[in-house]
Amino acid sequence: MQSEFVTTLLAWVASHPGWMSAFIFTTAMAESLTIVGVIIPGALVMFSLGALIGLGHVDFWTAYWWSTSGAIIGDAISFWIGQVFHQRIRRLWPFTKHPEMITRSEEFFRKHGGKSVLFGRFFGPVRGTIPTVAGMMDMTWRSFMIANVISGILWAPIYLLPGMAFGASLEIAARVAGRLAALIVIVLVVLWTTTWLVRHLVRLFQAHATDWLQRFYQWSQGRRFIGPISASLLDPAQGELRGLTTLAVLLLGGAVLISLSLSAAGQQLPSSLDQSLYHFFGDLRTPWADALMVFTTELGDYPVTLPVSLAVLGWLLWRRNRSAAWHWLAALGFGMTTNLLFQWLLPVASPSEIAQGVPGYSFPSSHATFSTLVFGFLAVLIARELPLARRWIIYLGAAFIIVPIAFARLYLGIHWLTDTVAGLCLGLLWVTTLGVAYSRHPSSSSIHWRGLLAYSLIALLATDLLHVSLDFHADRQRYQLQTVVQTLSREQWFQDGWRSLPQQRLDFRGNRRQDFVLQWAAPREELERRLRETGWQPAAAPSLRSILLCLSPQVQLRELPVLPQIHEGSEDDLTMVRYGEDPNTRWLLRFWDIGVQLQGSGLLIWVGSVSQQKLEPRMSLFTFAVDDPLTRAPADLLAPAWRGLQTRVVKGSNPHERITLIAE
Repeated sequence: MQSEFVTTLLAWVASHPGWMSAFIFTTAMAESLTIVGVIIPGALVMFSLGALIGLGHVDFWTAYWWSTSGAIIGDAISFWIGQVFHQRIRRLWPFTKHPEMITRSEEFFRKHGGKSVLFGRFFGPVRGTIPTVAGMMDMTWRSFMIANVISGILWAPIYLLPGMAFGASLEIAARVAGRLAALIVIVLVVLWTTTWLVRHLVRLFQAHATDWLQRFYQWSQGRRFIGPISASLLDPAQGELRGLTTLAVLLLGGAVLISLSLSAAGQQLPSSLDQSLYHFFGDLRTPWADALMVFTTELGDYPVTLPVSLAVLGWLLWRRNRSAAWHWLAALGFGMTTNLLFQWLLPVASPSEIAQGVPGYSFPSSHATFSTLVFGFLAVLIARELPLARRWIIYLGAAFIIVPIAFARLYLGIHWLTDTVAGLCLGLLWVTTLGVAYSRHPSSSSIHWRGLLAYSLIALLATDLLHVSLDFHADRQRYQLQTVVQTLSREQWFQDGWRSLPQQRLDFRGNRRQDFVLQWAAPREELERRLRETGWQPAAAPSLRSILLCLSPQVQLRELPVLPQIHEGSEDDLTMVRYGEDPNTRWLLRFWDIGVQLQGSGLLIWVGSVSQQKLEPRMSLFTFAVDDPLTRAPADLLAPAWRGLQTRVVKGSNPHERITLIAE
């Protein structure tokens, strides 16, 4: 939510130049102030500002000079505060609760001297306090300002450039498909939210878990049912098998009762929220994102997770970590039981199965549950051997596997949101229960965590690569959007049937991007041959080199890639390009197979758009090939290609455009 608010605010002020300059200066200055800078997410603001620069909404030099000036003045004020208040600064919030913030900066200053002001601006832990500490330790104004100005000049571009690169990439993605740009933003928000949640939840649990468990244990003693369970899990002197078995039955039974209660109340799955999200992700789909999501979801498939589970079990037994091995078996056994039990008791058709008319099972998502159990408890085994301050890194690594797998299955329409959330929660509850029991019953031997981490990663990569090499193409075919073939007679099409065909390229949420000015019934080979004979040539497929050339301020239009475009989730099937006398312009002709064919002949009816592209430099840093919406194709540009064929020119839904129907 914080990142969305910052981005929305920046987008608003970007449209008001005066406000924008004041906003940049004030934000950079406040981010550099003692106390205030602790609250303001300066790195996020500068990254978002850089993204707006990359998108062309903000001038680079305006943003650079105002942010540099604000940072220099903000640090100067912080230095003055340190000189005036000296040690009294320790009695101010938040330093009263977090004295280590001042202590850490003092150690940094003593180690690096005056250079700490120059380097401290780029070093996160001391960023907001090093100028104040420099003032507290009586650094001279002259020495401080020299380091302050140099670091301020270097600071702004270092923080702006990553955002600018992201904004430029987002611009390229938006030109290909608005849905692709929207998906990129959604994925980044999901990953950022995951990072924030993991860091804060791990710190919260580490700070209070011992106290919470101790209070719960004392409260439960003497209670007939809860007492033996808590004693089994939390008392190192007692065996934990009884408590784990009881809690496993309670978790599974509770999930079954909740589902049956919802069914009895008439709240059958899928819910309206499930269906809305399913259609939302359906609007976001593109071929490139589909390929990435299929690869991601295969990380959690049983051909990957089961071999990895057995490999980890074998490693634990080989290293004689019996306690860890039997807890690992408890995690796997719970996952297998969940899969079998819910497939038998709680049949709910998945989205893809509903679309294909095939009954299936998906509540809760056993895929999400098992992925959470495998990668979640593996993280518990490894993190337990690390210092408290570094454990969140391991948990974040596991979350960066579990969450993308769940997201990919939502995107591909394999599971409903309810299925996925229920599966994740069920797996997380059991992982937490096992983790508590395992930590409260220390084994005689510690786990060699580096070996376990390396071994499990090798097993994961090997099994995933094998699974991808064998099943990727089949899985991608299985999860792709299904199209229904429509048939029209030639007379029907020429008379009025052309109206039922798309007349504009549809992007995310039905946004109309371009007019389709051609409907051509012909084999692909014949269509391409006629265009070649009249001066058109197939557009070269985009390569990494050609895409990176967009980041060059000096490049010829012929060197820039012809990026594919999306219509209702499908990229153009045939793209032809034609260069004229002007080296800075080119004509593009794109055709889509929309699943319509002529009755009898079986000829596909292609819909096509014509556009002119031109070079558009940005800030002397980027160069894009952009469509010119005001330029119309001259009559003699395409007419030679269909000479001798039956044609008809009709007036479409756009009164300013005409549609040409062409057939053999």
